[in-house]
Amino acid sequence: MNKKISLGIAIGLMALAAAVTFIITYNFSLNVFNSKVRNVSERESTYARLSEMDSYVRANFFNNIDENKLTDSIMKGYVDGLDDRFAKYYTAEEYAMQTQKESGVTIGFGFEWDKEESGYIKITSVITDSAADKAGIAAGDIITAVNNTDVIAYENGYDEAVSLFNCEEGTKIKLHIKRINDQGVSEFFSVDVTAEKSEIISVTGRILEDNIAYIKITTFNEKTPEQFKNVLNRLIGDGAEMVIFDLRNNLGGITDSLEGTLDAILGDGDIVTAYYKDSTEVMVHTTEAEQIKMPMVVLVNGNTASCSELFAFALRDEAGALIVGTTTYGKGVMQKTHKLAGGAAVKITVATLQTRNSGDYNGIGIKPDFEVTLPAEIDLNTISEEQQLKDDTQLLKAMEVVYTIQ
Repeated sequence: MNKKISLGIAIGLMALAAAVTFIITYNFSLNVFNSKVRNVSERESTYARLSEMDSYVRANFFNNIDENKLTDSIMKGYVDGLDDRFAKYYTAEEYAMQTQKESGVTIGFGFEWDKEESGYIKITSVITDSAADKAGIAAGDIITAVNNTDVIAYENGYDEAVSLFNCEEGTKIKLHIKRINDQGVSEFFSVDVTAEKSEIISVTGRILEDNIAYIKITTFNEKTPEQFKNVLNRLIGDGAEMVIFDLRNNLGGITDSLEGTLDAILGDGDIVTAYYKDSTEVMVHTTEAEQIKMPMVVLVNGNTASCSELFAFALRDEAGALIVGTTTYGKGVMQKTHKLAGGAAVKITVATLQTRNSGDYNGIGIKPDFEVTLPAEIDLNTISEEQQLKDDTQLLKAMEVVYTIQ
């Protein structure tokens, strides 16, 4: 039986619905307003405290203030306060170096470095045919002095010494080197090197036994996709039927480079998705019509991070690759760098990253299909090709596993 609703009741229901909508909207708006007020009040309190301290220091500090150094220190302190271990404030000089490094072309002496336990500079890798390579510098060497000044003797020690490596093309420096020889004896020598422009070689490869291609990727910079395609095509032309990708100690790089590299081996599809605070976005999309049909293994370790982990996940998801080595670093988040006035920049975490089947792996990493540890005495930065085929247990396992992939 149909029932008719009177005009008065209908108007009443409409008024009630409008009232409910108004109350909900009002409460939501009030919460947003209160949140903004609190944030503004908190920021004002922070700025007031900083201003108070600044006024007191300027009125009472007995020494001169280096305004640039003070500003950089304040900015670094702000970033430290975010509790984001991947965030970083770059001074103008540091940002220029980082941008140049990501470009895949560097002006320098042809080596990478890190801080040694004693505070000296340890050479971690040397670019083939670079000034350092021609001067006889090798990975594992320790720089004890730059321009006749002991590294530790500089006012700011290690940091000041390595800042001398940020220079213009043609700059000459003298490096004092300590090297431990095969007998464990320390040798000391000095070399003069001149800064020059060179392309960073991030991809190398060769044919192993039984037509297994071995491709090592050390980083993902702007030159990596082109180098990768050239190496891959050369090895396929030489008869490669299987391939092992070595991403051990590859700490990542830029996602555009990852996309260009994966595009050479995977078919068309969405590969990596970024999950932002309020939205999602496909970050890596390959466009090749067909993927390379070839058994694939990826070598990883605890220093395989960021783009390298995504590379391994993508090949396992999309091409059935198997993973050999030890659990990876677990950097499943993405940073964005924003250039600031004056040439400085700030990098903060803005999203998590996932492939089709990876899930949230941040802080977890990739557990290999075959867990294999490397002997403690093996240094992947200095091991020779001959020694690899005898003592690199992870590579040897990868060579065994690649045969099992159909």
